[in-house]
Amino acid sequence: MKKLGLIGNPNSGKSALFNTLTGSDARVGNWPGVTVERKEGIWEKGAFLCIDLPGVYSLSPYTPEERATAGFILDEKPDILLQVIDTTALERSLFLTTQLLELDIPLVIGLNMVDVAKKQGIFVDATRLSEILEIPVVEISSITGEGSGNLAKSLHKTLEKGRRGETVISQDKIWARIQPLMQPFFQGTQGLFCGMRWLEQQEKFDWEGEIAAARYEFSVFCCQEVVLQRFKKETPTEKLDKLFLHPLLGIPIFFICMALIFHMTFSLSFLGTGIPSPGVFFRDGAEYGVKLLGDVTMSFFPQMPYWGRIFFMDGIFGGMGKAISYLPQILCLFFWLVFLEDSGYMARVAFLLDRPMRKLGISGRAFLPLLTGFGCSVPAMMSVRTLERESSRKITRLIIPFFSCGAKLPLYALLVGLLFPENGGLIMFCLYCSGIFIAVFWAIFLRKRCFSGQEASFIMEMPPYHLPRWNNIMRTLGRRGKEYLSKAATVILGASVIIWLVSHITLDFQMTNDSSLSILAWIGQGLTPFFIPLGFGSGACGWKASAAILTGLAAKEAVVSAITVLGGPEEMFTRASAISFMVFHLLSIPCVAAVSAFWCEEKKGKTLFFALCLWLSTAWIVSFLVYQIGRLIEIAF
Repeated sequence: MKKLGLIGNPNSGKSALFNTLTGSDARVGNWPGVTVERKEGIWEKGAFLCIDLPGVYSLSPYTPEERATAGFILDEKPDILLQVIDTTALERSLFLTTQLLELDIPLVIGLNMVDVAKKQGIFVDATRLSEILEIPVVEISSITGEGSGNLAKSLHKTLEKGRRGETVISQDKIWARIQPLMQPFFQGTQGLFCGMRWLEQQEKFDWEGEIAAARYEFSVFCCQEVVLQRFKKETPTEKLDKLFLHPLLGIPIFFICMALIFHMTFSLSFLGTGIPSPGVFFRDGAEYGVKLLGDVTMSFFPQMPYWGRIFFMDGIFGGMGKAISYLPQILCLFFWLVFLEDSGYMARVAFLLDRPMRKLGISGRAFLPLLTGFGCSVPAMMSVRTLERESSRKITRLIIPFFSCGAKLPLYALLVGLLFPENGGLIMFCLYCSGIFIAVFWAIFLRKRCFSGQEASFIMEMPPYHLPRWNNIMRTLGRRGKEYLSKAATVILGASVIIWLVSHITLDFQMTNDSSLSILAWIGQGLTPFFIPLGFGSGACGWKASAAILTGLAAKEAVVSAITVLGGPEEMFTRASAISFMVFHLLSIPCVAAVSAFWCEEKKGKTLFFALCLWLSTAWIVSFLVYQIGRLIEIAF
């Protein structure tokens, strides 16, 4: 099996081609840094091991992506390289080509997005480009897989021939730039040597700049030879960007889009019609299905003992089943987020937020890890590696848990659906926004008090708008659903069983129907003084909310199981205490997996202790304020 490295600029369609060829589900995104770790897949019936490398503009090892890609090429030495080129941005892409041509590695170019280029009036002569570069150039489509057959043939032929690297840089032209500076030293060999040493010491002479200029000069020459621009018209992307990238309207439009997404996911009345939103509709259907499945299952065991029946219905179907019933609503939210990401809109959001994020001490590049945090904090912590400054990495990791992960959604959906059915979308939008505002506050504070310095520049490319790829959306949702169900079958099921057992066993290990006499009640009552000021630690059922919070350390989804097993939210919360509970759940210490990921990335005990104190104290203070203000509003109205 030959090792094939896929390389190209960000947004060239490289990862999409990787998915198409290998049938993999590698993440396909629209900004630099999306391929944080290299992805591998098998193609051409086992002939090639495809490796999807981070998108780069050059092999100069400055950014984390460039270091990863250059390190792979130079250290692991793939058998052959396939450079995926965006045909609409040929000149920029050829700069990387000039570097790849200097390597002793067979190289094939895949011209992608040819159809998009033709719509813009750009026609590229692939045959002439192949003659100039002296390597195969194949027209392909990363989305449909068109041209993959010709691509495979070209790769096999190129492997058979082998290749020695050659530079396209004209040494004569560079020498012509150097010669005037060295004229005083042209007095023989020794003088020439002294001249070279003198030239190296001159800070005003930029060797890298001269070489880069030569590479761009060659790229311009190639484009003049092979590109025909028949007409130029304003593209749909340019028209839409006048609105979405507007300096005043851009960010408000983004927040309006997010508010609509939460409305379509959590609102009981879609657009005021009285019809449930799609998310609520699918959740209700799933709840009915889980309940029906439980009743049907129990009908097969009519002679089951009392404790077995209670354990099965309350412990398993009441806990794990309740968590599973919220899966369709979670997938509905992720559908719209993936839709915006795959359409190219999220890249615009990263651009719009770069300036305000820079004031927080982090660049727009941090938008990707923070956005990933809405899905899961674990990969978000890991993707922070792509940030260049250490201070930016630390700040971003500390604020990621404030971006509500998907595991917290079941609790929100449970409490909002029961206690705030008319304003579900608004409550959810405010919850997510509050997490973002708290993250902004701490980012500003940490930058001023703990980490100083100017963040590095963030350079990115705007991809064209396009209709999202249905297969990519389904793959992403399928992966999310599989991860959630696997967790439901392991962590949530285990938590549900343990919670049921410790809520029905007394301290002297006797079974009881009175949960207030159980081991869990004893643990919860020990925690209630900490939560009483927050509104959900007082009263006869206060220990239940305290115990439920504790289960969230294992997995945030387990909180729903705990609340359901212990009697439901109606007897645990008022409207004010429910909001306080959700805020604490939002801002508090994340699950063990996320804490472990933070520890693995930081590897400092003091930093971990500081992070735990930061998350816990923030959750307590904000929840306290929310409950006290909410109680005053309840009294007033």
